[in-house]
Parts: sequence; C-alpha cells; structure tokens
Amino acid sequence: LNSKKVEKGFTIVEALNNFIQPAQLATTSFKMPQPARQQVRRVVAGHSRQSKKQLFRPETFVILLIFVIVIAWLSVFLGIYLPAANNNTTTSAEDTHHQLLKGSADNSAASGTEEDFPDHYLTFSTSCSASQNWQSFMLFFFAHKVNQPGDVIRIASGCSDQQKQMLEDFHESVIKKLSPNFHVHFTPDFTKISGDNYKYYNKPFGVRHFMTHWLKYDESNDRLKNSIIMILDPDMILLRPLTYDFTSSNVMIHRSERGPPKVKKVMHGQPWASLYAFGDGPFKQDLNYVFSNHTDSPALKATDDERRNNYPGGPPYMATGKDMWSIVSAWTELVPNVHHVYKHLLGEMYGWSLGAAHVGLPHTLAESFMISATQIGRGEGWQLIDALKDDEVCEYSVMKEYEDKLPYTMHFCQNYWLGKWFIGKYRLDSDFLKCDKTLLMEPPKDIAKQFDFYIKPGGKPYGVKEPVRPEVAKREAFMICQLISRFNDAAAWFKDTTCEEGTANHEKSFIFHHSLDPDNNDGGEKKAKW
Repeated sequence: LNSKKVEKGFTIVEALNNFIQPAQLATTSFKMPQPARQQVRRVVAGHSRQSKKQLFRPETFVILLIFVIVIAWLSVFLGIYLPAANNNTTTSAEDTHHQLLKGSADNSAASGTEEDFPDHYLTFSTSCSASQNWQSFMLFFFAHKVNQPGDVIRIASGCSDQQKQMLEDFHESVIKKLSPNFHVHFTPDFTKISGDNYKYYNKPFGVRHFMTHWLKYDESNDRLKNSIIMILDPDMILLRPLTYDFTSSNVMIHRSERGPPKVKKVMHGQPWASLYAFGDGPFKQDLNYVFSNHTDSPALKATDDERRNNYPGGPPYMATGKDMWSIVSAWTELVPNVHHVYKHLLGEMYGWSLGAAHVGLPHTLAESFMISATQIGRGEGWQLIDALKDDEVCEYSVMKEYEDKLPYTMHFCQNYWLGKWFIGKYRLDSDFLKCDKTLLMEPPKDIAKQFDFYIKPGGKPYGVKEPVRPEVAKREAFMICQLISRFNDAAAWFKDTTCEEGTANHEKSFIFHHSLDPDNNDGGEKKAKW
C-alpha cells in the first residue's frame, strides 16, 4: 500500500475495495462467521473428517484470502503508519526534508536522496555590455537545454538606468520563456573601489551583493547554509547538468596529498572548483601585505602541496551556502590587497584562492569541469574528448548517454581554428542574434581528418598555414563543431521567439574568411565580423 495515501487518510478499507469486490468483503467487520471459525479450528486441530475436496470449498478459500489480507494490512499498518505517527521512532525521508526546510538539519548536502536534494543557485557575473548580453543568453539557453536544476542568476554590475531597463525588458520577454527560474540581479559598479579601474572586482563584490540582497543569506537559516552555490563565467556553455553530487559521474579529480574525497559531493568543509594552471602563484605574492591585518592567517600555514593542488581553482566554483559565505567574505576583504601587489589578469582568482586558504577550506579540484585551451597537457577535461569516437566529435546531442561522456562546460575564451574553419567570441558581432543576420556555416563531420593546419582570420601575413598535431586537431574540431552548432541552435530559437513572421534568417552561410579554400587567399583578411 502507498504510505502517502495512508498519510492522506486513504483508509485500509478503501484500499482493499480496490482489489476485492465489495460482495467478497464485509467492510464493517473482518470477523469470520461462526461456522467458518469452527471449520478452521477443526482443520488445525486435525479433527476435520472432511476430505481435501470438501476442505477447499470456494467459501473456505474466500475466508482464507480475507485472513491473509488482514495479516498483510496489519504488517503495513505496524511497519509504516505507526512509525510515521510516533515521534520517537525512525523518521521518513520526507519528514527529514521538512525538518531541513525548518532549519533542523545541518548537512543536507551530505545526503543523496531525492527528498533532500539541496537548493542549487548557479550564478555568473557580468557587466552590461552588448557582448556579455549575448554570452549571458547562451549560458541561460544551455542551462535550459541540459535541464540544470535550481535557479540560474545573472549578476549584472554597473548598469546605467537605460541599460538596466533594456536588460529587464529582455529578461522578461525572452529569458523567462526558457525558465521561470532564470533571474537577473543588478549591483552597483565595484570596479573603482581601490581608486583605479579593475573590472574584475565586480565578480567577488557582485556575488557578495547577490548573497546579501537577492538570496538574503542568513547564517541562522539552515536551508540557505545547506544550499549549493556555484559561480561560473558568462562565456561558459553547460554540456550537462552541474550539481553537487559526483558519485556516479566521470569527474576527473586532481591528485593531492589529501587524496580524493571519501564522498564525491559538495559538502560543508568540502568546496569544489575547476583546476586552473596557475599553480601556487597566489602564494608567491607579497603575503605580508595581503594579510597585513591577519598575521596569523591559516593561509600562511598552508602546505606546499595544498598550495599547488588544493587552491589553484577557478570557475566553476562550488560550495555550500555556509562555505560560500565564508569564502566570499574573505575574498572581498583580501582582493583589493591582492590587486595592489598583482595587477594582472587572474588577480581576482588569486584573491579567491587566498581567501579560501584564509578560512581553511582547501578544495577538491576537478580536471574535467571544463575544457578551454586545446593544447594544454593536463588540468582540463580533454581526455574525455580524446576518447570520443571520430563520429562523435561533431555530434550535437543533449541525450544523457552522450552527455555523460563529456566534461561539464565549454569555456570558449580562446580562438579555435582548423583549416579555414574558425570560431572565436571576439570576432562575433554583438548583434549576431538579429533577425536579418545569417547563421554560421557548419563544418563537415570529418573536419578533424581533413586538416593538419590552420589559417588565422587575422594572420600576419594572411594565409600562412600553421601546423596542428592530430590530437590537437581533434580537440579543435570538437570546439568548432560544438560551438557553431550550439550558437546556431540558440540563435534560431531566439529568432523564432522574437522575430516577426517571415523575417528570421535561418541561412547557415557565414564564414570568417572570404573563402574556405586554403589556397585561395584573395581579398586578404576579412574585416567584417559575423
């Protein structure tokens, strides 16, 4: 019997009536008729003088069937209903979930049942520029395509009033059609908090603003403490859902002396991040200046192995709400000092690493959270791409059996080229989603086998063939095929959703060269973008 139906007042008599005709069951009493009880006693005691044929008459069979049903009902009642009603007995999974929502559980992220699946918040920080608008649309679109659980929030910093209004209108008219769980949160401009203009301040301070004003994080709220908060970059495309549980996944965990986690989940005290190639760079800065207000910081005592193998992480960052609040609080405090001694790209990531070390939260670093740079040796999920069959490299699918072979994200922050096929975010016009714009021409499925060189759209001199190793050619082909197919898919949906009937251009014809023929370089570099 379904325990939920019992809890809702579904009586045992109603349940039995679904299986036995009313004529066969007295609903007011389960008491056997007197002759039947005497007949049963005689059989049990061995005093029955009737033959076996007489013993198993139809009415006797019905009586025995009712007896069995009564025993089964008692087992169900005693085993399910009574424990649920008794506060001193074992609590059901559903009750545990309700306790979690009330703030009684301390570590829901350590459990894997469907009932206590923690709230997920996937965030990404942007400006309000046109280029980051289309990148944000792509992230939302593919969060929708892979059924990313929970809420997805764009943190938009430094918008003018006009930009804010336009973005709000766009979000309501377009993004909300993908999911009601997709949001935009506006923050002030944090780029000048240290007197200069450092645009990457918007990430740490934007996330803190989101947690304070949108999430309304409160350390006394266990539901938020036990939630899962993620930080991605806007130029990331989800290839599969990203959740706190990696128990049955193909995730590749970076080696460290701490060893892999015993439980492959994001938990309190166990944040995760993608491995980045800057090693112990954050710890080679002037730490006396960075920690001038914390001369006994745990970061100063981190081991060499932790510095190299537990702290050089980047997006996707993942932590419980409790740990994320601790890290972000330290991050926003330390990152101005980090920027003072290290004014280069990745400075805010250095700040994250040192902030995490300051609050004593070494990371589990994953090597397969993302792919980006095709020529990198280790540290990204290229082994998974290398293992794909040739006919899978250019396959665009959101089927789970295909997704499970892939990394979690594509970070398209590089240029990708093979022959004269090319894709790169900086050569895309920010208005390429417009109704009259053509879509990108899609490459042949065997592109990796056709070329062992590439020609840059802006090469100097134009037309020079740069050699490509076979294993790199396969990776370049994957990025080119997947990005072009996915950009086209997203653009086609956008046009079908927003363009007047008959005005959407679905022609797949745009290329970044005048000709795809490697030996035809007439016209030189193509200046026009998509």
